[in-house]
Amino acid sequence: MDNKPKTHPAVNKQHALLIFIGKVFVRILVAVLALAFGFWLVMASNMGPAYLTNVCNGCLDFWIRMTLLGLGFIVWIITAAWLFWPILRYIYRCIRRN
Repeated sequence: MDNKPKTHPAVNKQHALLIFIGKVFVRILVAVLALAFGFWLVMASNMGPAYLTNVCNGCLDFWIRMTLLGLGFIVWIITAAWLFWPILRYIYRCIRRN
C-alpha cells in the first residue's frame, strides 16, 4: 500500500522555487546586516574622545581606533567574498562543463 501523497510536478517546482528565493533573501539580509555592522565599526573608530585616557597616558587610543577600523574593513571584505563566492563558483562550473 502506497501512503505517499501524490503531488503534481508543478507543485514540486513551486516548492523548490520558494526555497531558492528564501535562501537568496536570507543571504542578502545577512550580507546587509554584516555590511551595516562593518560600517558601524568604521564609524566607531572615528567617534568621540580618546578611549582609556587614564591607561598608558592615552597611547592605546591609536591602537583601539586602528583595530576598529581594521575589523570594519575585514568584515566588509569577508562579506563581499561570502556573497559573491557562489556566483563565481557557478560561473566556473558553467565554463568547465563547456
